[in-house]
Amino acid sequence: MTIRATLTIAALAATLLSGCAASDDASGRFLVQPEKYQLYGCRELADAAREVIRRRRELEGLMAKAGQDASGRFVGTVAYRPEYLQLRGQMNEIRRTSIERKCKFDPESPPGGSGSDEVIR
Repeated sequence: MTIRATLTIAALAATLLSGCAASDDASGRFLVQPEKYQLYGCRELADAAREVIRRRRELEGLMAKAGQDASGRFVGTVAYRPEYLQLRGQMNEIRRTSIERKCKFDPESPPGGSGSDEVIR
């Protein structure tokens, strides 16, 4: 292999791997439609947040279960990571929208718990 070919392959590999260095939040923002939750009220935002958290926890369990060995980590990354990043982006968008609407709720609390989905006055 010539030096030129080696340098070309190295540059290509560096370019491809630089996409892996992007933060999860940046990747999540890329995968979610901006202002997706603009028409949601506080109650709908709280419900959507709880559903995103439920699914995210489910995926975290699946990734942990798959991550027992190298092949499992690869499968977990390929199969679950894109949806996980999308859910992170959705949660960021839900939080941003709820702040704009001055909603107060704790998505981590169970429905009907201490968290309120009322608007702050």
